[in-house]
Amino acid sequence: MSRAQQTAVAAAALAAASFVGQVAHAGTFDERGLFEPAEEAVFLEPFDEPVRFVDEEDALACQVEGFERVVDPALALEGDGFLRVETLQDCAEQFVVDVPEGQGAYSASFWIRHGSANARLVVDYPEESELVDVAARLAPTGRATSDGWIELASNAVPVDTGEGPIVYLRFTNFASTEGVDVDALEVFASGAFRELPECEGYADKICGEDAVCISGRCRLGDPNVPPLPSDELRDEVVDALGHKIKLFFGGRKTRLVDMPVALETVEAMRSAKTAWQFWSGWALAVRQLHDWHTSARGPINQVQPRGRLNVCFIEGDADLSQHVLPKDPLYADILVSHTGGADNAGLRRGDRLVAVDGLHPIAWARNLIGVNWGYHVACDDTSFADFAEGLGGYGLILQYAKSFSVIRCDTATDTCSDVVETIEVKELSANGGGADVYCDNRPVYHLGPTSPPDNHQTRYTLFRGRIEGTTDEEEIHGMVWDTLYGGGDPNGYVNGQIRDAVADWKASARGVILDHRAGNGGTIDAPEYLTQLVRPQQVYAFLPPGILSAGFNGPETVGESLSLANYLEGLDPQPYTIGAPDHDPQLPVALIIHRDGSASDYLPQGMKGAPKTKLFGPGPTAGAFSTFVNFSYWGGLSFQLASGDTLTVSGESLIGRGVVPDFIVQQRQSDLVNGIDTIHEAALAWVRQELKP
Repeated sequence: MSRAQQTAVAAAALAAASFVGQVAHAGTFDERGLFEPAEEAVFLEPFDEPVRFVDEEDALACQVEGFERVVDPALALEGDGFLRVETLQDCAEQFVVDVPEGQGAYSASFWIRHGSANARLVVDYPEESELVDVAARLAPTGRATSDGWIELASNAVPVDTGEGPIVYLRFTNFASTEGVDVDALEVFASGAFRELPECEGYADKICGEDAVCISGRCRLGDPNVPPLPSDELRDEVVDALGHKIKLFFGGRKTRLVDMPVALETVEAMRSAKTAWQFWSGWALAVRQLHDWHTSARGPINQVQPRGRLNVCFIEGDADLSQHVLPKDPLYADILVSHTGGADNAGLRRGDRLVAVDGLHPIAWARNLIGVNWGYHVACDDTSFADFAEGLGGYGLILQYAKSFSVIRCDTATDTCSDVVETIEVKELSANGGGADVYCDNRPVYHLGPTSPPDNHQTRYTLFRGRIEGTTDEEEIHGMVWDTLYGGGDPNGYVNGQIRDAVADWKASARGVILDHRAGNGGTIDAPEYLTQLVRPQQVYAFLPPGILSAGFNGPETVGESLSLANYLEGLDPQPYTIGAPDHDPQLPVALIIHRDGSASDYLPQGMKGAPKTKLFGPGPTAGAFSTFVNFSYWGGLSFQLASGDTLTVSGESLIGRGVVPDFIVQQRQSDLVNGIDTIHEAALAWVRQELKP
């Protein structure tokens, strides 16, 4: 028992600002304010002696000298001292804890002052064990003392010591410049051991309501979220979270159509009985906002899948196999765009993915909204490119599917099989080997020696050169890139590269093909520079500043929109300004689009309609005409909310409506099996017809 006189106080302010848990508390305080360890505690670390690290060599590499034991009986909770930890942003300190032999379930708690720490209770099994590692994050419980100690606690993790695990508390990212104080680390019994069996597909009932099947194994929900808010504070937490959506989220379309659905889910959180039910309800509400800029993230979506499906899928037209399975009335056919050299299930370019667990692949991916914390969707209700791109690699099929069905094709005969083959996910190879490919909606590249690498990793690089297969006389140039992050620096890498490219094309090109089929967005200054190629200079649109967007559904009429646009112009709010006085109205420019959002929405929006510019692609962009606000909380939980809208000078709200190509072109299966890029060929044919004199 500590010799320190402490006063346990209710932490209403803390509760409002953090995730407050209803868990079995560890130590308590008696009527004199003295700290008493929990009777259920199986391990107590008062930091009277040097801590035990999982790996002493790693500890030395992470500046063990940053750990100082402070002797202060008046302040210490347990014993006569506590641990002071300096800021260690790049280290992961691992303190060994002991649990009883056999099977059980345990939670951890400790007290902290003057900062924060990302901490988790980890059960790390040896590679030969059939059990999977499990970890639970710690978050504030709502208890604090009058002299500044705040209690953090975790939900329970199951432990089977017979499998030889290492059990430890892992700290990362101590957030303080002067050191964080840590004391009274306890591990205590919390429920019964729970076996996590193998499973098949996200709908496998074997996992129960408090777990989800990911990558062939049941994953407990509670360890992956903060504790359940107490009965006294739950309504306050729900109110606070709902208020964040009402205040920060969306533009006119998304607030009116999607926000009411999400707020109903938030209201249902009040009746949650478990931590997993509560916080997964919140994550579902965020996903129901149906926005490209909006997401919820937590430890549950950081599971590393077993095996690999080294295949990229693309939306297209399965013209060689629709006699076997007709085209879906809502969704495009899903084809293999390209593959890696290994772990590709024997699939080749042009093969068709007809179903996942018996459903059209896009329909199946959309059904994952209830379980997939990585769910990513366009604001435009008719755009599904994000789902198609996410099927392969280490993505949705490996994580959530039981099986998938394909039709294989033969490049030698330009025909496809009449048989639909079903592949069990658990049978996929887990051997590794070969390069992982990136899925960027481009079956092949067309810049010859200046093309991106074979693994399709463009990253932040802008690749440009003469279009392969064209003549010197034609002078048709092109660029392939994914990112439009200018960052406000006119001489930065992206903006500088774009500015140089535009100058070169104005000087020497007779035609240009811009391939932006994996548009990751960025900042609108980058598309502004590209529009200088084809547009006269003009103010195109305004992004209302945050103070005007907060809680605002947007103008209801065109007249109100125009009034707001005029008001914004008077504020000089950094509008979206396109074009340049020296633009080239005679230069034909084909912009190829597919999975594009944010700044990659603004680019085609700003270029479309120029005299010699045409957009090519299979469908609309994401329609993510907004900015966003990030929130990071305890327990490994964070979320991002799209915020605001974009109003054109003519009073048009852009949020939720993607940019539609001038020429809607689908990748044909008959082309893919021969390595032909249908959309590029259509763009090239148009440019050749329109060559600048």
